[in-house]
Amino acid sequence: MTSSARTNSTAEVFEAAASSYDRTGVSFFEPLGAELVRRASIRPGDRILDVGCGRGAVLFPAATATGPTGHVTGIDLAPTMVTLTAEDAARIGLTHVDVRVGDAQQPGFPPATFDVVLAGMVVFLLPAPEQALRAYGRLLRPAGRLAVSTLGAQDPAFIAAMNALAAHLPADQPRPAPASDPFADEPAIRSTMTAAGLDVTAIGEHRVVSRFRDVDHWLEWMWSHGGRALLRHIPTDRLPAATAAAARALEHARAVDGGLSLTTEVRITVAMPR
Repeated sequence: MTSSARTNSTAEVFEAAASSYDRTGVSFFEPLGAELVRRASIRPGDRILDVGCGRGAVLFPAATATGPTGHVTGIDLAPTMVTLTAEDAARIGLTHVDVRVGDAQQPGFPPATFDVVLAGMVVFLLPAPEQALRAYGRLLRPAGRLAVSTLGAQDPAFIAAMNALAAHLPADQPRPAPASDPFADEPAIRSTMTAAGLDVTAIGEHRVVSRFRDVDHWLEWMWSHGGRALLRHIPTDRLPAATAAAARALEHARAVDGGLSLTTEVRITVAMPR
């Protein structure tokens, strides 16, 4: 798959998920977004860019942090995501926020436009992460900051459930395969940032516990975000068996109240351009 095809495919997944994205009653993107903003040390009056803004998990706490004397711009490749998030911002009266269609891989802004660039759970989805990071560095003003969140350890039950689903893909559909991960661990992150012309000032871990009523609720959540990229390729007649296999894997995440509890670890990196 070419970089362009991969970008279009990813945009299609999130466009289809836009109406339910982060709207299934699961605590995941909001606490991660709030923590990313906290570690970015945003000051009142800062001008901020939120790349891959989704439904505002990073955008809205950033708007609170910079206040009405600052400004927050959110970009996303999914037009429906942009429309819905812009409507949300208008509804709650955030006049210092604008949301527009834009590519997190190549944001189209002049150099030295922003004090802070935020990238919440997005850079590892991009076709060329290092190029994107380099672009973010160019957008920062002197002493500007980039704050990025990336996946750390995922819950073993979640990994097992994903593998169970993937086992029901048609033979001609490539199985998800591990690739070289530029954010696999702290040394990899530092190396990736250095190659992009950035100096890391902090790397920290943050964990979020997500709770689900049952397997159906977990599947609803999966369809509402990037998990849709896998689910949409499972033939309809195979979905019941795939769901049953995932349910068996998720038994290891069964909580005392009968629901499911999954823990996700993320790494939050703050860096500055050289």
